[in-house]
Amino acid sequence: MRVMFIYLFEGTNYEHPKLCRTGVLNNPNITVHFNTEAVDVVGNTKGQMSGIQLRRIDTGEEKVLEVKGLFYGIGHTPNSQLLQGQIELDSSGYILVDEGTAKTSVDGVFAAGDVQDHEWRQAVTAAGSGCIAALSVERYLVSNDLLVEFHQPVREEKKKEIEGKDVEMGFDITHTKHKGQYALRKLYHGSPRLILVLYTSPTCGPCRTLKPILNKVIDEYDEYVHFVEIDIEEDPEIAEAAGIMGTPCVQFFKNKEMIRTFSGVKMKKEYREFIESNK
Repeated sequence: MRVMFIYLFEGTNYEHPKLCRTGVLNNPNITVHFNTEAVDVVGNTKGQMSGIQLRRIDTGEEKVLEVKGLFYGIGHTPNSQLLQGQIELDSSGYILVDEGTAKTSVDGVFAAGDVQDHEWRQAVTAAGSGCIAALSVERYLVSNDLLVEFHQPVREEKKKEIEGKDVEMGFDITHTKHKGQYALRKLYHGSPRLILVLYTSPTCGPCRTLKPILNKVIDEYDEYVHFVEIDIEEDPEIAEAAGIMGTPCVQFFKNKEMIRTFSGVKMKKEYREFIESNK
């Protein structure tokens, strides 16, 4: 594989110490272009890279070098000029931090990423040190009473008591159709029949479509089924316990076990077939 190496250097010095030391000039797979800069990337009609447009710095001459791949070297000079004279930097311009921390020479100022790491840089530094700096800032602000943590007020959950109307309406286990959590609890513990629970909500359009469908099916199996309608807004704890994520939803129970869930609106025959096989 042929590798192109572009080295920007003022003048034509074939004895440049860095190139000689690394053996670049003696590597047959590397071509060094002195006094050269990359101007643009050239592509073909298929949208693929086909070359790099180069310009000679000394003569201004341009040409296209045919290559199919490109690797960017971002350089090794940190962009820390604006910090000079404000934060302690090393001789190369990297921000000096206390070992193992993001603390700089200025109280309350923390550094993260390549600008404070001249060894590992992008290989491992940026994300990890960013997290260190962010947590350091938070701790600094808290320790100096500059940050007030906000917590949502804890609301005491009130258990819903059985309302008088549930009892006053009169629960009769011999009836087939019922409403509310009181009836559901009574049927769950005392009914020998298959229990069909419909979960609805006042704003649910499909619920209004499903109710007459279920009423017709229940009428056909009156002696084998108990029906309970639960409004999830009136009885949210029941819906949460049943794992209801949306309405309409139908669940079948028998012998204190939930045996089937139907989400959405189904055809009458699906409810009939299930009741028929479990009555």
